[in-house]
Amino acid sequence: MYHPREKPYLLIIMESLAVRGTLTSKQRQYLKHLQKGFAGEQLFDKLTVQLNSNCLTLNDLFLQPHLSNAFQIDSLILTERTLYLYEIKNYSGEYYYDEEMLVKIPNFKVSNPLIQAQNTKNKLTIFLKELRYEIEIKAYATYVHPEFTLFNAPKHEGILLPSQLKSHFDNIQKQSKPLTNFHKEIAADLIAHQTDPMLFTNDIPNYSFAGLRKGLCCEECNSLDLELRRNQYHCCSCGYEHFINSALSACIKEYQRLFPNDKLTTSILYIWCAGKISRKRITRMLNTLN
Repeated sequence: MYHPREKPYLLIIMESLAVRGTLTSKQRQYLKHLQKGFAGEQLFDKLTVQLNSNCLTLNDLFLQPHLSNAFQIDSLILTERTLYLYEIKNYSGEYYYDEEMLVKIPNFKVSNPLIQAQNTKNKLTIFLKELRYEIEIKAYATYVHPEFTLFNAPKHEGILLPSQLKSHFDNIQKQSKPLTNFHKEIAADLIAHQTDPMLFTNDIPNYSFAGLRKGLCCEECNSLDLELRRNQYHCCSCGYEHFINSALSACIKEYQRLFPNDKLTTSILYIWCAGKISRKRITRMLNTLN
């Protein structure tokens, strides 16, 4: 894998706010949507991780062309002759196909992912021409959930249903031949033109330092209900036990994500940890992070 997938920044922030803040029912539903989407991408990755060295896999690309707007790609697989683009959907249940929409029984409508995949393909085609690369691009609306059913689906090359995924990737691997420097240059150029993922996150609720719950989080279940011992903590919610310094490091990183423009100080982190960690230990941890 050339460019591995990481948990989306928006999902990380929303999960922090779910623990430390108070989300509305709509915001919690949005969080579940993000979690399900990421779980679907992880299902996809389990299939692509087996591809051989004749394939380069690039995940979660946030691309910024010079001459057009930024756009996002779930996954790309680069082979000798073809660049495969995947719009990944983790839908479950029964849907009816329509050219513009998918309709989940009884009457819930979502945009047709095939249109999304084609739009992204068009943007990538223009971008690659801007970079002076010529390579065939094939785009797919990719459904990964094993309990997804799509009625009236056309026999369209751009649709990949759950039962088709394994054979699709098997065929890619069989047909792939060794890559050249040309292919590595394409991959490196795409990564070099990545932009800030925050450009794609406009749904984060407003929050403030004062309005968030303070304390260390359990690294297993995210509970703030921890019993601290000398060097370890015990989670009163799930029973997990681990080193305090590990939870403290995670707590500091969480603060940095939530407040990226604020200066890290022992005093502010002492408050962030709800006064449960000594200032001396916090200072030592900050020194190791610098």
